[in-house]
Order: sequence, then structure tokens, then C-alpha cells
Amino acid sequence: MDSNPDSTAWRRLIEMVNIFRRRGGQWIPVILILPLAAGISHWWMEHRPSPTEDASLFESEPSPQPYSISGQFEKNQTITHVLLAEGLTTETVHEIVNAAKPVYNLARVNAGRLYQLYFSADGRFQDFRYYLDEDRYLTVYHDEENSRYIPAMEHHAYETRVEHITGSINSSLFATVAELGERESVAVELSDIFSSDIDFNTDVRKGDSFQALIERKYLNGEPSKNGAILAASFTNGNKTFTGFRFEDANGKPAYYAPDGSAMRRAFLKAPLKVIRITSGFSTARLHPIHKVVRPHLGVDYGAPTGTPVQAVGAGTVTSAGWTSGGGGNTIVIRHTGGYETRYLHLSKILVKRGARVGQGNVIGHVGATGDATGPHLDFRVYKNGKAIDPTKVVFPPGDPVSKGKMAEFTELCVELTNKLKDTL
Repeated sequence: MDSNPDSTAWRRLIEMVNIFRRRGGQWIPVILILPLAAGISHWWMEHRPSPTEDASLFESEPSPQPYSISGQFEKNQTITHVLLAEGLTTETVHEIVNAAKPVYNLARVNAGRLYQLYFSADGRFQDFRYYLDEDRYLTVYHDEENSRYIPAMEHHAYETRVEHITGSINSSLFATVAELGERESVAVELSDIFSSDIDFNTDVRKGDSFQALIERKYLNGEPSKNGAILAASFTNGNKTFTGFRFEDANGKPAYYAPDGSAMRRAFLKAPLKVIRITSGFSTARLHPIHKVVRPHLGVDYGAPTGTPVQAVGAGTVTSAGWTSGGGGNTIVIRHTGGYETRYLHLSKILVKRGARVGQGNVIGHVGATGDATGPHLDFRVYKNGKAIDPTKVVFPPGDPVSKGKMAEFTELCVELTNKLKDTL
């Protein structure tokens, strides 16, 4: 084929002239045709498609690619029902379920859990994944070469980054953390770290501030979940508290002040995480039901029915059940050092007499049993048999960093303190 643009233009022009003549047209003088031919040739040279563009017109469609299907198990769905609905054969489903048994029983799939199916470009099944939690997933893949299905429990390949967060309190710690776009768990962890020094229900004021170094877990480049808080400080009024996460000789992580003293004392300052004081400690209070003045030897914390109640310190349950005198469902715990704590008006009791409980263990739920006008917790503290104000008692500190680990702890403090300063 002649690729010369001029000859192509001439050929097309002659065809047009012949068509015109066959239809009875008059002869067109050649002198008029020549300029027209030159114009067509010039236009063709400027606008003709490039060789690449010409070739692209004849390219074939992209070849098929491997693909995947994602879904979520709904209530009352079974593994068989879901995989058949996704197009797998009964035989393939049977092979997957049987192969998985040594690792995980797929008869126990839970509503809300995610799954994925992977297929080759020609639609052959390759892999099934069932996500058990944030850290693990079950995989059953088809080994085509050996014609078998292989199960394995895998862990997500998280990338851990240390990030800095900071905030200034306007109304509450929980509200400020939410405004920063952080999860509520961050506020819970911060309140736990400083709970022995700050009552976050009564002590926090507008203008208080905090900062923290927190591990962030990334999956495929996207933030997935939070790890531990490595270091944090909280300024409450004109006093700043700082804590560092460190594993002591027993291998258990805890938070310590820069001098190595434990951030968490032997007792928490309050038995509830989110509360408000509705009635304080008093030797002469007008009882809201009986309308008589008598001592109120505890602090009333208002909270919805069912709110978890935690033991403020480790100890032994000496009483758990209904009590006379208006306390309703009550738990009494004996602690070391002559301390005793009492938890009144519970809707539910989760421990039995004689049980050992640890600090922070949930022992019951807030209620309104006994003489109560509404759901609340009446919390009481006794020292050597004498009632004391829970909001004013200074509990003994926990165990400090051991001498053998102090040098390592000091080095960690310097490193994390520099990171906090660098990010301000």
C-alpha cells in the first residue's frame, strides 16, 4: 500500500471528481483542483495519526486478571451457605472445611467476621481467608500441583509507627480525645495511667492538657489499630504528671514516674471510669428517702444501671450479697494495710465470698437496690475499721522499678522524653 500522503490525497480527490462526473456534473478545470489538492495534502500531514495511535486502534482487550471477593458473615449464616452463594462447588466447600479442622473449626463462624475468596484469572479457586480478630486470620489455599488444600493460621503483617498526640481539655478528657479523632480507648488508657493521681470525674479542669507517644498499627499503609501508649504526661492545674511504660523484672508492663516510682498506687482513686459525684462524704446528711439527718460514710457516684464497677485494689471478698440497712446488693473487700472497701446498691454481683480480686477487676454493676432514689454506686473506704472520705484518702504507692532494672529504665526515659520534646 502506498503510504505517501500526497499520492493518497490525489487518489481521494480523483475519486471525488469521478463521482461528481458520473452524477452529471460539469468538468472542473484542473487549475481549480490543484490548490484544493495541496490543501488536503497539507491538512493530512498535520493531522494524520501517529504510528502508535494507528497501532492502538487494533490492540486487543486486556487479558483477564486474578480477582477476589470480600464479604461479611451475617447472623445465622453457615460457612457452607456463604461459600456456595459465592459460587464455589459443594466439593470445594467440603474440602475447605475439612482441611481447616486441625487449625480452626469453621462450623463456628461468627456474625460480623470478614472473609475473602481469591480466584485465578480463569476463575479457579485459590485461597479462602477468615478473619478471627485484629491480629489473626485463617487461610485455606489450594495447592493445585499436589491437589490438596492447606490450612494455616496467619498473623497480619502490621507496620508499627510511634505517633504523637496532644490535646487541651475543654469539657472532659473523653470529649477532647474524640475531637482529635482518636478512639475512646485512648482516653480510657490515659485515665488508667494517671488514675491514682487524678480523678478524671472531679479533678479535671478546662485548660488542662496532655500529650502522649502512642504506637499505631498500620496494615497495607492504612492505620488499623492502636498499640500501647509508650509515654504520656498530663498537666492538671499547675502540676504535671508523667509516666513511662516499662517492663520490670517480672516481664509485666506498667507505668512509672521518671524517678522509677509506680504511677499506679495500691488503690485506684475511684471504682468507676466515667462517673459524677451526686453526694459526698458527710457525718450529717439529710437522707433523701427517710428524711432524717444521719451520717453518709461514703461517696455516691451517679451512673447508669449496668455500669461496670471495679475493685479499687487487690484483696479478698469478705461479703457479697444482700445486706440490711438499705445498702441492697453489697460487696465488701478486705485489702492489705488495714483497708476495707464497700460497694453498695449494685444491680448485679459478679464475685463470691472468699474470692481473690485484682485491682481494676470488674466485680459488679451499678444499680438502685436497697434504699436508693436512682441508679448510683455508694462507695466506702475504711481504715482499721474507721470510715474515711474516699476522695481525700492518700493510698500507699505500688512497687517501684527494681534496682537491677533502674539503669535500663533511666535510659528509656531519656529516649522517650526527647521524642516528646521533639514533637512539640
